Amino acid sequence: MDDPGPRHARSSGAPGAAELAARALPRLVASGSHLVFLPLKRLRPAARTALGTDLDVIDGAGPLVVEEHPTELAALVGGR
Repeated sequence: MDDPGPRHARSSGAPGAAELAARALPRLVASGSHLVFLPLKRLRPAARTALGTDLDVIDGAGPLVVEEHPTELAALVGGR
């Protein structure tokens, strides 16, 4: 197999502004209340500014919301 060269991943609390096209569709941003990497106090205003939506917080969940609380997440998605 050919060597693909070095691999890089960028992980930063300040990744820069996203360029998102204006769309008339609902957007959902959800996070667990125990997420440490991106604190809710930073994620909440970013969701509002970049996507024009509020942040839904799932109490007791960490970074793996889909695995930890699938029923609660499905209820949020189904309610939009």
